[in-house]
Amino acid sequence: MDVSVPTLRYFRALAQELHFGRAAERLSISSPSLSQQIAGLERTVGGLLFERTSRSVTLTPLGAAMLPHATRVLDAHDDLTAWIAEQRTPTETTLRLGVVAAGAGPLTAAIMTAVAEIPHLRLEMRRVGFFDVERELVARRVDAVLAPAPLPHDQEVLATAPLWTEPRVLIMRADHPLAGRDSISIDEVRDETFVAVSGDHADAIAWWTVDPRPDGSHPRLGPRADDIEGLLELVSAGMGVNIAAASAAAHYPRADLAFVPIHDIEPATILLCTRRRREPTVAAFTEIAQAEAGRARREDR
Repeated sequence: MDVSVPTLRYFRALAQELHFGRAAERLSISSPSLSQQIAGLERTVGGLLFERTSRSVTLTPLGAAMLPHATRVLDAHDDLTAWIAEQRTPTETTLRLGVVAAGAGPLTAAIMTAVAEIPHLRLEMRRVGFFDVERELVARRVDAVLAPAPLPHDQEVLATAPLWTEPRVLIMRADHPLAGRDSISIDEVRDETFVAVSGDHADAIAWWTVDPRPDGSHPRLGPRADDIEGLLELVSAGMGVNIAAASAAAHYPRADLAFVPIHDIEPATILLCTRRRREPTVAAFTEIAQAEAGRARREDR
């Protein structure tokens, strides 16, 4: 009747993804292997944990009842593993910081400088797609992510905290009629086509494109891209304009593009995102990041 920790990880991943292909990719195994592991677990438990059809995968009542037990076991195992690691002679620990677009703007460098003082820590930075934050954190390919809000995520899995705010800018070709302005109003771009982020997260896309506008109108959406570099290429090609956090101007300067502040819309909020159960190194990083953010806010006053 023993159930291994890896088997429980397979079960939890499928319960979270509800898709054999995505869960298998996250676990770095094949879909048939995952299916065999789940079938074996169901034989051990004595009932179906998932309802499978050609279109969907859903938890059965038995599977839903088992999930919190599996989560407690896995969390306890992770705590034990972390404790054992702390008892060993200190060795270098890697913290993988994910960054979406420009991250926290000028604050990112300050955080990295402060984090460098953590003993035996090696920091790695990785680019993360706009809507890939939860997937990358759950798969443990990153340990913390700096990402703009709004961010669709499971609140039982991820912890998010506001870290930094900055104005939003309109990105346009350098020869655009508004390119030489010090600032503009959102009402001045009602006739523009907006390039937006790929994906089906309608609420986030609506927030970034300011949909609806103050007058009740809706922006015209054009081509899409799945990363900031792709969005900039579409703008450069004359396919439309884009709204981004102001730090994009410093992180992605281009002679063929202009970045003009929009003075009458809500600023962008940058979130610090981690797994809800934080390892000691991630907890230390979180404290440092929040302290640096507080210091930067005081200096701005």
